[in-house]
Amino acid sequence: LMGEVSGNWTNTSARAVGDRQQAAGSGPERIITVELPNSTANMGKEIIVPVSVDAIANKKIISYEFDLQYDPSVIQPLDSPVDVIGTVSRGLTVVANIAEPGLLRVVMYGAIPIDGPIDGNGLLMNLRFQAVGESGSVSPLTWERIIFNEGDPLANATNGQVKLD
Repeated sequence: LMGEVSGNWTNTSARAVGDRQQAAGSGPERIITVELPNSTANMGKEIIVPVSVDAIANKKIISYEFDLQYDPSVIQPLDSPVDVIGTVSRGLTVVANIAEPGLLRVVMYGAIPIDGPIDGNGLLMNLRFQAVGESGSVSPLTWERIIFNEGDPLANATNGQVKLD
């Protein structure tokens, strides 16, 4: 597989966010939960969308990737749409693709797999957008997919939205 660096790739037939979810507490380990807020922002201003994470500590997470859908007539990602300063992802490198309007693709990875660079729960990252829509317009923020460590452990993601004042 081109670009595969860990040597353990298998074809998992990548699935949408909800395809492999389990009920909370159904296994020995809790499923990672990722949440986007419902927020309000001012027209024409930069928007910071905090992404929170729980049950990620001590799971040796060294990488994750996601696709996030948004309404490009309401908000648009900045050239550097992901900020990890002061977050639990601060030890990871980020690559973002904003080429397709309405879809933000992000890959986060670390160079040192020992114990993983994510060491706690809390703020996973901040997403940075520009408000471009009219007052009262709303952009859903919808997880198309999110995968941690090539699919193990499982994740449960909660969508959010941005409403412009």
